[in-house]
Amino acid sequence: MKKILNTLLSLSLLCFSVGSFADVAKGPSLFDRMGGEKVARQIVADTWANHTSNPIVKNRFANSDGAYVKQKVYEIFAMATGADVKYTGKSMADTHATMNISEAEFNAVVDDVMSALEKNKIAKQEQNEVLAILWSVRPAVVNSNLTTKTLTTEKMHK
Repeated sequence: MKKILNTLLSLSLLCFSVGSFADVAKGPSLFDRMGGEKVARQIVADTWANHTSNPIVKNRFANSDGAYVKQKVYEIFAMATGADVKYTGKSMADTHATMNISEAEFNAVVDDVMSALEKNKIAKQEQNEVLAILWSVRPAVVNSNLTTKTLTTEKMHK
């Protein structure tokens, strides 16, 4: 179960629930402008490496099957950026309903993705479009009841 939850966290943070921004724009998709499948797979691999070494979120991925997660994340990243790929997983809200993802964790994951984009020399315009996609799923991912005050108070009482 933990493997599935970790996989869904990875998947959901790289897509959004309704369509993609690439569908709205004319011309080449964001996926194609970033370099297509080869570059997208490298971005996913670099994001995975960032997540698994990031002290804020690495425990969420500790018991995950890396190859499986990276394949699923590739599929959802490709779909969200305009490739002809279907994702049949759960909705963002259903996926994250019980995961209690904090603002800090969400921000850490976004930072990891942005670092992977930079490492792969993705232009700022495309980076900004990916960032917009990530932020579009935030309301369905983050538990808005987990404030810094709540987290600090909980840790103090343990």
